[in-house]
Amino acid sequence: MGERALVLERTGRPGGLVRSERLGEYWFDLVIHLLYFQDPSTEARIRALLGDVLAPCPPQAWVETDAGTCRFPIQMHLHGLEPGVRVQILTEMAQLEFGAQTQEPRTIEENFIQAFGPTLCRLFLLPYNRKMWKRPLSSITHRGLSWNVERPDFAVVLRGALEAEHENAAYNSRGNYPRPAAGAPVRGMEVVSHALAEQVKDLRLECGVTAIDAAERTVHFGQRVNGSMMQQSVRYEHRLLSTIPLPRLIELCCDAPQSLRDRMAKLRRNRVISVFVAIEGDRPTTLGHWRYFANESLCFTRLIFMHEFDPAMAPASGWGLLVEVSQRAEDPFGDPAELCQRAIADARRVGVIRATDRILESRAEIVDPAYVVLGEGDQEAIDGAMEFLGGFGIDCRGRYGMWKYSGMSQCLREGFEWAEAVLAAT
Repeated sequence: MGERALVLERTGRPGGLVRSERLGEYWFDLVIHLLYFQDPSTEARIRALLGDVLAPCPPQAWVETDAGTCRFPIQMHLHGLEPGVRVQILTEMAQLEFGAQTQEPRTIEENFIQAFGPTLCRLFLLPYNRKMWKRPLSSITHRGLSWNVERPDFAVVLRGALEAEHENAAYNSRGNYPRPAAGAPVRGMEVVSHALAEQVKDLRLECGVTAIDAAERTVHFGQRVNGSMMQQSVRYEHRLLSTIPLPRLIELCCDAPQSLRDRMAKLRRNRVISVFVAIEGDRPTTLGHWRYFANESLCFTRLIFMHEFDPAMAPASGWGLLVEVSQRAEDPFGDPAELCQRAIADARRVGVIRATDRILESRAEIVDPAYVVLGEGDQEAIDGAMEFLGGFGIDCRGRYGMWKYSGMSQCLREGFEWAEAVLAAT
């Protein structure tokens, strides 16, 4: 099966969103990635590919609020908040912990309030998520988002409020990141993409799928050859694995009924604008790997410091700042140069970019889709689409293929498991 597998990649480089970009001597991941291995098998596979290049990178992430700065996740590290605010949050969370059971939440807004109480929600969770989702939180279901809204044991919350230094392990505490040798042709998380691509016998780049005839089990695609687009087709023998965003896949599928097309077209998503800023100046040493900002007047949701992941992501005389700006996909994008200027100005306003820093270059890249937005009834529609596709031997994997929230390690595991199942069936 491995010898007969064909992989079509729409762009000229493998990896999709798991790629790294350069501004001169500065490297930036398109979006932030860390590998948090949840199972030994996936970890063993990736370590076998990368060896010592994959280095431990336990992240230090921080949350900025009007009442103080805390380690992420904030609910486990309340010590950085003002004493009075801490007392109020603890009181409310104790009442939730030991009080009567509330009804099942329907939205992320209800889930936040029922899990953490009104004070922590007003301080961080609600303003941050309004800025991230750009929609009424009452319109977004909480299903699939338990990774960042789960309430820890009250004893853990209490310890994090009383002790400044402690080890409350979060879901992302065991991070890993590639750190190739100096002068490597590729840096950042794209190193993983290249390592995986080297295992593929037939990888075809710049091949965009134009249609899928599911009844005939045939994929039609255009491949760029010597500057010209050549139309080709291939028939899949066993199963077809798709990581194409689910609404787009249904649109490409000639056999999909109009009712399914209409339902998939209504699925919502957010895009992220990644602003790369190459900075000359002393590297910050106390900001951690990234910082979340609750202040809704700031254009960004978080700031990411690429030199913390790999010191060689920038020359020794500088550092790279990755700015994440969330937008609704249906809204106009705006002018990239203006967005860069706004991102830099806001980063200066919070003191991350200092007066002594010199901006060498900046660039904005669009990531669309970035976050799937699930409302009432969406999961049932997604399940229906999966059932329809599965009847034609088409399986979906990945965050956008399955239209769900998932991390990179989870996507890798699901891909490996799919391949093993197909091999076992052939």
